[in-house]
Amino acid sequence: MADDSDVLLIGTQTNLLAYNVESNADIFYKDVPDGVNAMIFGLVPTIEAPLAVVGGNCSIQGFDFEGNELFWTVTGDNVTSLAFCDADNDGQNELLVGSEDFEIRIFQQEEVISEVTETDRVIDLAPIQKTLYGYALGNGTIGVYNRANRVWRVKSKNSAMCLSAFDLDADGVPELISGWSNGKIEVRNDQNGEIIYRDHFSSPVSAIVQADYRMDGRQEIICCALDGEVRGYLPADAELQQAQDADGSSKQEEGALAELTQRKQELLLELRGLQENLKHINTGETYSGAGAIPPNTSVSLEIAINQPNECIELVLSTNNETVLKSVVVFTLDSTLFDGESLMVYPSHPPSTARVPIKAKKNAAVDLQIAVLVGARGSATQYHVIELQHTLPKFAMFAPVSTNDRTSRGAGSNPTSFVTFTVQERVNRVILWVQQSFHVSNVRAQKDGVHLNFVSLRDQNQLGFSFTPENGKVTISCEDMELAAEVVQDLCSYLQVQELDSVAEFPSEMTTFREVLMRVDDYNATRLKLTAEMADSSNLVKTLVIKAEDARILGDMQSMKRMYSELYTLNNQLIGEYVKRSTNHQALLGALKEVNHMIQKAARLRVGTAKTKVVTACRNAIKSNNINSLFQIIIQGSASR
Repeated sequence: MADDSDVLLIGTQTNLLAYNVESNADIFYKDVPDGVNAMIFGLVPTIEAPLAVVGGNCSIQGFDFEGNELFWTVTGDNVTSLAFCDADNDGQNELLVGSEDFEIRIFQQEEVISEVTETDRVIDLAPIQKTLYGYALGNGTIGVYNRANRVWRVKSKNSAMCLSAFDLDADGVPELISGWSNGKIEVRNDQNGEIIYRDHFSSPVSAIVQADYRMDGRQEIICCALDGEVRGYLPADAELQQAQDADGSSKQEEGALAELTQRKQELLLELRGLQENLKHINTGETYSGAGAIPPNTSVSLEIAINQPNECIELVLSTNNETVLKSVVVFTLDSTLFDGESLMVYPSHPPSTARVPIKAKKNAAVDLQIAVLVGARGSATQYHVIELQHTLPKFAMFAPVSTNDRTSRGAGSNPTSFVTFTVQERVNRVILWVQQSFHVSNVRAQKDGVHLNFVSLRDQNQLGFSFTPENGKVTISCEDMELAAEVVQDLCSYLQVQELDSVAEFPSEMTTFREVLMRVDDYNATRLKLTAEMADSSNLVKTLVIKAEDARILGDMQSMKRMYSELYTLNNQLIGEYVKRSTNHQALLGALKEVNHMIQKAARLRVGTAKTKVVTACRNAIKSNNINSLFQIIIQGSASR
């Protein structure tokens, strides 16, 4: 704006209003069909004017002070949080976007330069300093990322409501401040997550903001609770900070000493058990009677495909006559099973145990496995052996041959595919296949690599072929989103920076055409309902004026008639509003599908080609050029 007046930005399900607080006037009123779920204000690189950036129904838009749309892109799901942070340390802020599909994406202009998959929907994001930023998830997890690398995370049984970053202890480094559903306020060290300070409200924390509330030149943290309680926290002064540093050093030393003492007790207990175990072995006693196990006992881990049960299995086996009393699998990824752990406890402990895993989405998952091993016949003593394993991203796809696919009735090869070219050695492509899929004996044929997979979730087919002579890669499947995931994973592994492709997904394009037709119908209905409601609203004003005039003139009969008509008209307006609301929800669903299709089409490319697809699709939608939109999705541009 030309002046320094404060501006209030108000986002709704359908509109964005910029309001000048001091002059009591609207600056602009903009239709936002995708809704406003999250909003921030700041500078986007390459755009001089500061923008109001709003995230909605799979889309992100940026408006300048006149309401002009200067920025638009799509993301994978409904946007839940936005933040600015210099995530790549280039001196310019990037846009952090959290969404309901568990992803945290870093946008540089319209291009995604990094994305990480979390274990639940992203509730909030907060820049801390330089490349550090905090995040909060719907399952009660909070943590800190440095670029795309997780620094630490902790999980609570309560829900995180909001995040902020502020140097509360005045040490020159901001801390991560979190507000919780049980009223807790926690201040944690940005490097290790250690709690520096905590407070407690009597109701859930609604928001954490920074402001010079007392107007004395000092910023402070202001925490607001659901019941209306507000508290402010000033940063510590120099003397208090010195005392806290001394006290903190003392507490840190005491904590380290207590931790070492506890570790000593654990090691002594373990040593005592090992000595007792060795004593029984040396005296020739049986393992089962004493509960001891041989010192060379180990547990092996393999992954097996269980296609009848539509799952994969962790197969754990001992190398001797010992048995597995139970297996506990820990993970923070809630897509594997309900909760954070899964325990298998056989009634008759075997030497081999199978743990079924059904991953709901394609993501590499770290597993922490604790195996309770004991001697056969011993019911009171056991040993814990810990294992770590990472499930491949596409672990839920089983390799099949052509004969296997035909015998299982899975059908012929998919008719949809995406093709592109990468100049890479065949050995590196094979290494990627072995890392991302559960296959270990991949061999290149004379004409390259040709593999077929079947999904354990829905039995859909996935084909992959690579011809080293010309570098042509073909990914065949009926699901464009799956093809995009494979493209992105392959390019990430091979470190491909620029990639264009040609896509053929006839069934999805037919469905997409139907979606676009529904969007047109919903928009036409919306405009019609809006016009009818506007006419009814004007009639309401007329009836109110006539009724008041009749009351002043003492014409009670006319007044009653006017209010009777007003009552009937009001009921009609309520009915029209219900129709409009229903139409709006249907429109949102259709627009989400449109934005999601653009996102999938863009993810079939990498680098500038990906950015061009998003921009070209937006222009085609604005000009209502459906044929051009289809050409862009298939070819990557409007003309080739």
